[in-house]
Amino acid sequence: MNTELRIKEWKLQNMKFSWFSHTSYFILHTSSRRGFTIIETLVAISILLLLIVAPLTLAEKSLASAETARYEITAFYLAQEAIEYIRNVRDSNALSGQGGQNNWLQGLSQCAPALGGCGVDSTATPQSAQIVRCTSSNGQCRLWQSTGNPSSPLYGLFGHRTSGSQGWTETVFARKIEITEIAPGVEAEVKVAVTWTAGSLRTSRVLTVKENIFSWYEP
Repeated sequence: MNTELRIKEWKLQNMKFSWFSHTSYFILHTSSRRGFTIIETLVAISILLLLIVAPLTLAEKSLASAETARYEITAFYLAQEAIEYIRNVRDSNALSGQGGQNNWLQGLSQCAPALGGCGVDSTATPQSAQIVRCTSSNGQCRLWQSTGNPSSPLYGLFGHRTSGSQGWTETVFARKIEITEIAPGVEAEVKVAVTWTAGSLRTSRVLTVKENIFSWYEP
């Protein structure tokens, strides 16, 4: 009787141990699978974020490059326009008989570097108001653009205006011209510097164009 009872108790203990072992293995196995799934999820999220962020970063850089190129092209044309204006003044002096050694740069005295340079505005009237000194009062020759009436002949052109000028919008550009006579009555250097601010950090940029002009007037 006692022997049978001991055998039953031993079998019962073995059954409990076996059940506990299987249960522990199941829990351990399930936990391992669960942990591996979390790692896989994190890796998948990281890859997904990389796939999303990379094109956005590339697009942002492309837009910034396009904006920079647009500003540089505009600045170059503004500088070239100023040089053409100075040439026109020289030619007008010669055609009106005001050329020669002493007068070939007549009307451009305000553009001397010692005076801080000048700005030109072909849209201003009268013509005597088209050349101005660059001072703090005009924002160091800040440029404004005609954005009012699309049918106006001045629409889209740049010029010097002041705050409150109807139909004109202040731009990010400023243009300064300096004329240095290298050989009196013969040759002069025209230097045009166009400055502007761009980007979210409002970085200041400058484009400088230089050209030498000559007096071709013969009395």
